[in-house]
Amino acid sequence: MQTHNLTPLECEAALSDLILQAARQAVPKHVDPLITLPDCGARNQPLMPLLVGLIDAARVTAIAVADNAWDSGQAVPADLINSLKTDVQAVLRHLQAATDVF
Repeated sequence: MQTHNLTPLECEAALSDLILQAARQAVPKHVDPLITLPDCGARNQPLMPLLVGLIDAARVTAIAVADNAWDSGQAVPADLINSLKTDVQAVLRHLQAATDVF
């Protein structure tokens, strides 16, 4: 078994790419009837439906994790939750930076 010096939330770039590719395939190219978004600029227009879908999937997954923890009576380790929290806060900082342009 190969071990890596990764924090619990880091994954190899190839795995991140696979997840991103799967998300892109899951979001139809013409999502206007599914997701109505304001104009975010030509470069961000194809990214925003993907981001909305990924965040929604993360929210639903977090609900399932909490439900499973209660059902099994086994808590998710606090250090893992803190690592997730750090990543979520980084996402929020990047999104805030996108609103602070100009």
